[in-house]
Amino acid sequence: MTKTKSKDTKRAEYIAKDYGKFVGKTIGRIRPLTPDECEGMAWDYDHEDYAVAVIFTDGTAFIPMADPEGNGAGFLAEA
Repeated sequence: MTKTKSKDTKRAEYIAKDYGKFVGKTIGRIRPLTPDECEGMAWDYDHEDYAVAVIFTDGTAFIPMADPEGNGAGFLAEA
């Protein structure tokens, strides 16, 4: 048996570490970002049709982004 972790195992660990904090939370609302919030992200409000904040009932939130660097808003797709 090899001691090297598989790509799938590494990916699963990364996802659990970065996104595991969302498990069990309840979405309270989803709203568009304001012009000021877009400006704070260095996004052009007029071109960020999918700039949204997902707000949990405990007051925490996340903003989907196009990539880890924040180069634009992210689209939410139904699976």
